[in-house]
Amino acid sequence: DGKVLVYAPPPNKMVSLREPPYYRYGDSLVVEGVPEIPKIAEGFDFAAYLASHGISGVVFSRKIEWLPGTSGGGWRAGLFQVRGMLSRSLSAALPSPQSALAQGLLLGRRGQIPTEVKDSFRASGTAHLLAISGLHVGILLVMTTGASAVALGRRRQMYLLVPLAAIWLYALVSGLPVSVQRAALMGSLYLAATGLGRPHNPLPLLALSAVLITSLDPLALTQVSFQLSFTAMAGVLLALPYASRATEAIRDRSANLSQGWFVWGNRLAGWTASGVIVSLGATLATMPLVAAHFQTLPLLGIPLTILALPALPSVLAGSFLTAVGGLVHPVLGQALGIAAWVPLSYLVALVSAPPSVSVSGSWVSPPLVWGWYLVLAGLMLVPRGRRVYQRFRAALLTVTSPANSQQTPAKTKLLRYAAVAALIVLAGATSFLWAQVLLGPDGDLHVYFLDVGQGDSTLVVTPNGRQVLIDGGPGAYSATGAIPQALPPWDRSLDLVVLTHPDSDHAFGLPETMDQYQVGLAIAGAQDPTASVNALWNDRLTANGIELTRLSSGGRVVLDDGVVLHALHPSQGPVTGSSGDRNNNGLVLRLVYGEASFLFTADIEAASESVLARSSQVLASDVLKVPHHGSKTSSTALFLERVNPSAAVISAGAGNRYGHPHPEVVDRLEILVGKEGLFQTAQQGSIHFATDGSALWVETQR
Repeated sequence: DGKVLVYAPPPNKMVSLREPPYYRYGDSLVVEGVPEIPKIAEGFDFAAYLASHGISGVVFSRKIEWLPGTSGGGWRAGLFQVRGMLSRSLSAALPSPQSALAQGLLLGRRGQIPTEVKDSFRASGTAHLLAISGLHVGILLVMTTGASAVALGRRRQMYLLVPLAAIWLYALVSGLPVSVQRAALMGSLYLAATGLGRPHNPLPLLALSAVLITSLDPLALTQVSFQLSFTAMAGVLLALPYASRATEAIRDRSANLSQGWFVWGNRLAGWTASGVIVSLGATLATMPLVAAHFQTLPLLGIPLTILALPALPSVLAGSFLTAVGGLVHPVLGQALGIAAWVPLSYLVALVSAPPSVSVSGSWVSPPLVWGWYLVLAGLMLVPRGRRVYQRFRAALLTVTSPANSQQTPAKTKLLRYAAVAALIVLAGATSFLWAQVLLGPDGDLHVYFLDVGQGDSTLVVTPNGRQVLIDGGPGAYSATGAIPQALPPWDRSLDLVVLTHPDSDHAFGLPETMDQYQVGLAIAGAQDPTASVNALWNDRLTANGIELTRLSSGGRVVLDDGVVLHALHPSQGPVTGSSGDRNNNGLVLRLVYGEASFLFTADIEAASESVLARSSQVLASDVLKVPHHGSKTSSTALFLERVNPSAAVISAGAGNRYGHPHPEVVDRLEILVGKEGLFQTAQQGSIHFATDGSALWVETQR
């Protein structure tokens, strides 16, 4: 039901009739293949990256057929055809890697950029320059506004039409990616405000653009691309007044110069200074988000960005002239290409020269990010805060003044308090509604394998928001300390609590959880009455009025629409193993949602695994919670063969005294799921899986 990324060579018939790149927007194709979830490679979670763009998986075509004569696509087909022509023109006019970089910065086509060039941008902390966003639109806005003002004058507002057309033309030739659409919208609002005589107050512009964007897509606030493009454009708009002052100061200086070359040199210096100021604003606005989301903060990123920014206007203008000139005649394109080659070569040399110097961004927590933006907002509001307060107070006094009504002073004061209270209630209600939109159920099943040290604890959140905690970890506060990683701090309810195994490493965290959270129902398997946790477990169940249900093989619990928890073990007869009955009679559960499934195996060992492997029950699961923390006594070959997972999670503490996980078990699992499919809480912290019932995504805490 979703989008997939298709890898397919062009059919022979298409190759014989067309020139590269063969495919055209709007072509009709019949593709045969099996959708797959890409695996994590070298630390890059490609599946999560695709999911952030609404793509569920990939398909490697087994057979492809072109249906000629059925091409459609409307105006977008024409747009992509123009982009293709401009791309080929740049390739013919410029050498590599300059031509590939020009295509990336002007047209948004980054696929041709050599790997070593991409690595240089990434290592130097300037990779954001390759992704067309608010920074690029902001630079283009400043450049074209200044040039238009010089050419047409500022007496009439007609000069604003040039930058307006420029930013939307740029959005079109770049393929109209969402980030550029948002930035172009914000730039358009700024130009409108300038035309209305209110260019120096960007806050209403930011608020209006946020309202328009989130009205169309409320979940945009949770997308990294929106956060970065919005804050970048916000930084641009906030820096524009300072950029204008710098340009005016340099222009005033050039007014006393008679030589034309000096005049134009000063104007060029003014435009360069404006670009640097605007770009610095965008960089400072996005810096905390980059550190928080990507867990790294390149130390040279800011100075290199500042050094690179003066070249970007020349790159954009030169690349556009080169591409258009090449369409007129190849010789003209090559002649104009010099204007683009010089700044492009400068960019390549700049990012390739310095060593990679960065610090970890793991210390950048959400409170620090919010603090950063609150400080910036405070700095903006301080000069005008008192005026805003005075205007609000005057308006309130005007509305409730005795001179305008027959109210007594007491009633007037009461009305003032009522008005303030109404504003507070309205703000609170708005905040609550937005919190429900942003933090409410997203329609996917989420499974969090919580990092609780040497123990087990798993939180399941169903598509409609039902919350299930399976085991509570080894410490009294293990679960209560880890759950806020997945749930908002004000959410203090759990629909279901499950105890799979009565040993302390699974059970000691549950009593405190039942005290701190409102629990609807508790489930347990066969329990050993000698287990030390039983007394406290039973006491907390009684004290909190929580009903207990026992579950054994064949039982099932419907958690949500299409989400079912099946009990596979224990059966009626106890199983005895090398470590006693408690391990081998743990509650084994299989969670199913659509085509996705998870197997929770408690601490069962070889004896119980043999019983399950030889049973007729369905064991095959996409994700396996590895039995007994990866102990040598578990994860037997036959059992793993029956489960046949694509990913496995080992919940164990770093440097634990039991030696978990055992190297032999790790080797067996890596052969089965690959190194990229094996996750360990000791190394990666909490592991979060999400699925829509078919595709599966994963992210780790570290």
